[in-house]
Amino acid sequence: MLGMHTGTSVFTKWLGVICLASGALLCCQSAVQPVHASSASAYAASGLIRNLSIPVGGLTRTFDVFLPTQIPATPVPLVFLLHGHGGDADTLTGMSGKKAPFKIWQDIAQREKLILVFPNGTIGPDGKRGWNDGRADSSTNPTVDDIAFIEALVTEANTYFNIDADQIFAAGVSNGGGMALRIGSELAHHFDAICAVVMNMPAQPESGPPPVAVSTLFVNGTDDPLVPWNGGAVGKANSGRGTVLSAQDSVMYWVQHNQTKLTPTVVDLPNLDKWDKSTVRYHQYDGGLNNSRVGMYQVSGGGHATPSRAERYAFVWELIVGRQNHDIECADAIWNFFQGG
Repeated sequence: MLGMHTGTSVFTKWLGVICLASGALLCCQSAVQPVHASSASAYAASGLIRNLSIPVGGLTRTFDVFLPTQIPATPVPLVFLLHGHGGDADTLTGMSGKKAPFKIWQDIAQREKLILVFPNGTIGPDGKRGWNDGRADSSTNPTVDDIAFIEALVTEANTYFNIDADQIFAAGVSNGGGMALRIGSELAHHFDAICAVVMNMPAQPESGPPPVAVSTLFVNGTDDPLVPWNGGAVGKANSGRGTVLSAQDSVMYWVQHNQTKLTPTVVDLPNLDKWDKSTVRYHQYDGGLNNSRVGMYQVSGGGHATPSRAERYAFVWELIVGRQNHDIECADAIWNFFQGG
């Protein structure tokens, strides 16, 4: 495998997963115990490699990696996928045993020859795993330096693999979407495009706009009970989850920063599943600096749920988070945007 090192790696194998019932974004958190230092041979196999670790800022941070078979000798794209508040990497990869729309990314990675990284957040003041996503008014997010963690992982990926520096991307759901937005603001020198699923821009951001244009995509439901379409408090009243801008104001933040055209191309997508009681309208603002774009998948009637045709949430879960749309496969839509579609 191109770029693979020999000898002792900085990574540490971790074992043991304890699934715990969690709040808004599901399902499962991993409790892991360090076992031993692993060598770079851990990357000799393809597929999902779980429970790796790296020291960052005095902490041991954990993550999973997906490697496709037959990685080409040419530089390959790198995609970071970020779980939501109360979740972990297993939530996204499907290893939790629950429906996982981001699981589709592994099929895309195998087909398109991408390297995927699934980082784990840390436990916050509310006892749930999440990200320091830049909401200055959130009292429940962790306070660790997650930007340093992501930057360290970019460095590691460049050390071990032949990464295309012009194709490094980040996408996340809910709190992970907020982290993707913070990555776009603070790591624009690394990342070409970002995507936030069911998350808006923070109303009180800890970071300003990046020095360069970053293509940005949003996927938001108009009936989201946790991240309101029209902006305001995240989650339940007095939950300490901070506040966000409206979906439209979030889009315009990046439209203005990237200096795209102010009039979008709008497409109503086919209503393939009339039973999900939702429809999708896509807005794209082109012509930005450095060929940047801004996009929005507006899921009318959709809730705090990642759209998916294949990975469909249970009806009981939809009673909590709202309706899940089945007209688009979100992972495919995001990858298409990242590739300039």
